Amino acid sequence: MVRKMAYIGSSYLIGLFFASFFTYVTNFSLSVTLFTASILSLIIFKSKSIKITVCSASAAAAFLLYGLYDCSVYHSVIKYDGYDVEVKGVVTDVSFHDGDKASYTINGIINSDVKAYVTFYSDSYDVEIGDSISVLGKAKELKDSYKFPTKTYYKSKNIFIQLSKVYKLNYENNNVFSPKKTLLKYRDYVLSVINRNMDSRYSGIMTAMLFGDKTGLESADKTLMYRAGIGHIMAVSGVHLSVVCSFIWLIISRIPMNKYLRFGLLIVPVMCFVVLAGMSNSVIRAAVMVLLVYGAELFKRKADTFNSLGIAVILLTITSPFAVRDASFLLSVTGVFGIGVVAPKIIKDIRKEYSIGKIAASLISSLCVMIVVFPVIALFFDEVSVVSPVSNLILLPICEAALIGGVIVTLTGGIPFVAIPVLKFCEVCCWLVSAIAKYIGSLNFAYIPLGDESITPLITSALIIGITVSFLCKNIKITVAVITTVFVFVVSFVNIQRYMADDAVTIAVLKNNASVSAVIHDNKSACIIDLKKGGKTAEYAIKYLNREGIRKIESIFMNTDVVSSQIIYDNRFSIFDVKAYMVPENDRKLVSAEKNNMYFYTEESIFESDKYTVEFDDDIVVIDVNGTKFLFCTSESDIADYSEYEFAVLYSGRKFTSEPASESVIIMNEKPEKDFFQQALYIDESISFESDKYGKITTKLIK
Repeated sequence: MVRKMAYIGSSYLIGLFFASFFTYVTNFSLSVTLFTASILSLIIFKSKSIKITVCSASAAAAFLLYGLYDCSVYHSVIKYDGYDVEVKGVVTDVSFHDGDKASYTINGIINSDVKAYVTFYSDSYDVEIGDSISVLGKAKELKDSYKFPTKTYYKSKNIFIQLSKVYKLNYENNNVFSPKKTLLKYRDYVLSVINRNMDSRYSGIMTAMLFGDKTGLESADKTLMYRAGIGHIMAVSGVHLSVVCSFIWLIISRIPMNKYLRFGLLIVPVMCFVVLAGMSNSVIRAAVMVLLVYGAELFKRKADTFNSLGIAVILLTITSPFAVRDASFLLSVTGVFGIGVVAPKIIKDIRKEYSIGKIAASLISSLCVMIVVFPVIALFFDEVSVVSPVSNLILLPICEAALIGGVIVTLTGGIPFVAIPVLKFCEVCCWLVSAIAKYIGSLNFAYIPLGDESITPLITSALIIGITVSFLCKNIKITVAVITTVFVFVVSFVNIQRYMADDAVTIAVLKNNASVSAVIHDNKSACIIDLKKGGKTAEYAIKYLNREGIRKIESIFMNTDVVSSQIIYDNRFSIFDVKAYMVPENDRKLVSAEKNNMYFYTEESIFESDKYTVEFDDDIVVIDVNGTKFLFCTSESDIADYSEYEFAVLYSGRKFTSEPASESVIIMNEKPEKDFFQQALYIDESISFESDKYGKITTKLIK
């Protein structure tokens, strides 16, 4: 069987991915079923079914591995959820935050019983990677939130639990040599060189491209780069390592030496770069594949992308099967499959009939990648770029030029006479990337929001059609024509739908701990009311509006904490078209700078839109959609009668003196205070009802 590792690796990956959605009991059952099917297939069809047998056995092994890891490792750790525990071990990662705070990851033992990686957030201490540490705190299982899939992200890194409270912490500095600590300190030094010699905005783009560190990247720039289809350059993977290896190989290949020694010299910088780039699953996958490609000559084997990818997948997940749900890993794997396996086949078949140039070949390759990675994007992201095949032709060479500059600065130790001119060149590259991404990302047709329930099934159906046609139809011209037609239809349909008038109105209640805001919108524009803890739900609102494809904001009511709210909304809503910022008249003196689109309102005011009105009365906000009323009570004031409201959102922590008359009451407490609150909504739920005077109104609670 040709490409054995390709078939084994791909079947294993598919099995592992589907196993991540099931319990370990179900995975054990599926494993037995697939093993049985593979054996029966071999007995009945013998050598004719060898591919089916191997693929079934590989998938069965994946289900078994995931089930065993889930049962024996994961559940042995999360059993401590809610208990006070003591963790002793070694610090493996430290991240510093504002306000003298830091996040730590420990590789240790919980209660002298179970080995585990544990993370916690606390005051900053003089603790470094490799130091011994002992922490007493309350264990808490990680949970996904609307803003970020925390549990999924950390689970893919084998971190299953965190300490939500730290009661006691002791540490001991181990002054021993640590290669990882040394490399990370060197990375910090290189970052300081970059920050000193580049404008802060462009240094953020540079460090994101070079090391995958997005902390210095402005939120708006990051969003626009993803919309322009160049966001993958910020996830260190094959492109980055190809640049590094090509640069280093160019040097060492000119030195006369044994081929084994030359390969050994290549391994060292590759491993160092993996550490510098944060040891993400995507960069480790890229390192494995690069070394397989360069090492093929040692064993007199021809390098094959599909086989190398299969080997890399198995090596990366055999000891960490939960990595299969890591977004960067899946994007990296599917991207390589698209560019290294699917695209060459398509281009080869087209060249049989046509003479296509390099630009056409690159465009087709990028289109193949976009189609292959879409299921992963739909699973993890809010938007998908539809212009990436074209934008990558323009932006990728500029990004690669900046990367080469960054590699030169890193390898030369940041020597001023080298670093300064090179980084000025990199700054120009980053400026070009930012400017072009801003223009492309601001085009409505450049991306598709994935929040509408009809969009994902529509695009998935289009992908199924394309894949089916490519398998059944042997004529490459017809296949390309059908896929192109379907693609154009989907993009056109989605964009037309975004501009069509819609009578539906949605009121989304966004909750982040004690912070609450409301977003009222149709399919074109929105209004944001910051109800409690100003600005702390801003990121939730941005994510929600991006998923809904809304860029026009009629008004943002900064109802509380105006000082912090103004800074947050000014910085983070720059990619939106905001018509008006509304500030209470009593808080006028707190505004740092008045703008042309800033307005002030009194405590008793009514604002009218085409489809709704917003009424403020001290600590009570009422939204009226043509006679259908919704109540938001942001303080502990008691409401005498709830019956006139379709639903009410009540402030967490208030004391209720009367039973709400409305059956649709959203109470922000985590637990009900009285029995009659049992029917209230506490977690992500949606209720819809028809208004006789208007039309469909949907309410959502998002936590």
